[in-house]
Amino acid sequence: MERAVGARATPEMLFDSSLTLTHGPSGTTLRFVAEDALRSWMEADLPAVKVAAAATWNASHVERFGGRGGGGGDDGWRATEASESYDWTFTTPYGGTVTSTSGRDAPEWRPTARSIDRAMLTARDPILFYDELTLYESEFDDHGAAHLGLKIRVMPKCWYVLLRFWLRVDGVLIRLYETRFFCDVSAPDAVVVRETTRREETWDQLRARGAPSEPRQYPNADDAASALLASGGPVTMFAHELALARP
Repeated sequence: MERAVGARATPEMLFDSSLTLTHGPSGTTLRFVAEDALRSWMEADLPAVKVAAAATWNASHVERFGGRGGGGGDDGWRATEASESYDWTFTTPYGGTVTSTSGRDAPEWRPTARSIDRAMLTARDPILFYDELTLYESEFDDHGAAHLGLKIRVMPKCWYVLLRFWLRVDGVLIRLYETRFFCDVSAPDAVVVRETTRREETWDQLRARGAPSEPRQYPNADDAASALLASGGPVTMFAHELALARP
């Protein structure tokens, strides 16, 4: 995987999981896979997160990264840290991979004023299919966690995917990227709506607002999403649409 995406490191746990949705009439395919998510991470080239200078993190980071292949000790740690140029949190803005099996160019995501039909999504229709997948995880030597996973739900009139990247770096920050995909399959025009929400806060910012600010209060992505939503912190939102119908 490191060779495939051109990375110097990859998350500790990579899963051979994927989700592929294909629109038969147009041949458009929307796919979710770890390799493409890591390519998006590499292309984003975000600055490295600077961790708190805690002795425990220092020691574990030295043991894991410093001095491999010779050297080591604190000097190896400092040399490694000074030369870091990659985002070791594996934060990805990945929004799915669109391809076409029709021989024509795949459609592109375009900004939109459309929104997900929450009424249809929350209707008490039978759930025909549901699943959860993990694409990758990393635990940062027990000083935080990163997780990229998704959930899919299919109902008679629509389908819905939640793609979620969650990051917690203890003593530094918490980050949540949520991308929701929705398609009303009963509509005459075949359009996928993609809504992206991004939240990021330091622990100091959370404490200043009186929001939950202890790592144990954010044990997983679901709890982190609930806590950050309830705390009412800053959020960035944007929407795109993917028109599947072909002339």
